[in-house]
Amino acid sequence: MIMKNIPILLCLFTLLAAGCKKDPFRADISDIRADISISRFEKDLFSADPSKLEENIPVWEKEYGIFFQHFSYILKLGPVDDPGYADRLRLFVTDRTNFTVYEKTMQTFPDLESFEKDLSLAFRHYRYYFGDKPIPRIVTYISGFNQSAITDDSLLAVGLDKYLGSGEELYRKIGVYNYLLTNMHPGKLASDCMLFWGETEFPYNDSINNLLTNMLYRGRLLYFTSAMIPAQPDTLKWGFTERNLSFCQANEKSMWAYLVAKKLLFSTDRFTIDKFILEGPFTSDFGRESPGRAAVWLGYRIVSEYMSENSDVTLQDLMEERDYMRILNLSAYNP
Repeated sequence: MIMKNIPILLCLFTLLAAGCKKDPFRADISDIRADISISRFEKDLFSADPSKLEENIPVWEKEYGIFFQHFSYILKLGPVDDPGYADRLRLFVTDRTNFTVYEKTMQTFPDLESFEKDLSLAFRHYRYYFGDKPIPRIVTYISGFNQSAITDDSLLAVGLDKYLGSGEELYRKIGVYNYLLTNMHPGKLASDCMLFWGETEFPYNDSINNLLTNMLYRGRLLYFTSAMIPAQPDTLKWGFTERNLSFCQANEKSMWAYLVAKKLLFSTDRFTIDKFILEGPFTSDFGRESPGRAAVWLGYRIVSEYMSENSDVTLQDLMEERDYMRILNLSAYNP
């Protein structure tokens, strides 16, 4: 009788253990508010009469402040008070391709209710972990595919023309690589915004600049993004396909062993660092089946182990940690 009950007891213990396992991203935000209102600069700009831009420019400069300066800079329009500024802005607005992009943007985003909802939820989590930090002003714009985001101390602006949908024909016409198209859709807006904000609030700050510190820094940003939007699938938050993530999970040990054996972790060569942490069709050293940024995923795994092994460390502690080697050493990482 006892022997017959052993499998049942084992199953029960397994279920209890799984249920007791702490969810690192569980947060009670029921009493936290973070209502987000998004300013749509692209609508203000392209719905204005091009012949009257001189009248609107001082209005926009006052209303949008630092954003308007950054926007002018990325479009290379020159100083706002330059005599030729209005003419250069007029050329941008009346350019046929740019206006087509605006029309496509309005078709894809006739309103931003879903985006506002996602961001409000994300910043409620942000306030849970970083209560004393202000929430930035949110602005949308289009820049002719020039820049995905503009951030400053109190500003988070996102270029909607980078999120029109993976099948958008305009992207193919301008030669956007297929591996980038995967993440150029509306569903990526919220997670990308939180990643951009994480980079702004917690910039890279180690005196040592090698592959390992870059892996841990970017892995830390993935961890931050996961904490801000815990309900989203990892593949969506991180911009991985299911196949990408499956490869990383199946090859975690061999990828780490390769970096150790080849003595690449402490390489300060910029080319070496970039080929492991930047976007790409694959990570060449890990094979053509691997995703780009596979080493960043390893950084995330190390950070996850660090947080699991050190329960007294808060998310704020993690994001303010300047010693990336400390994260590695205290993670007890051993895939």
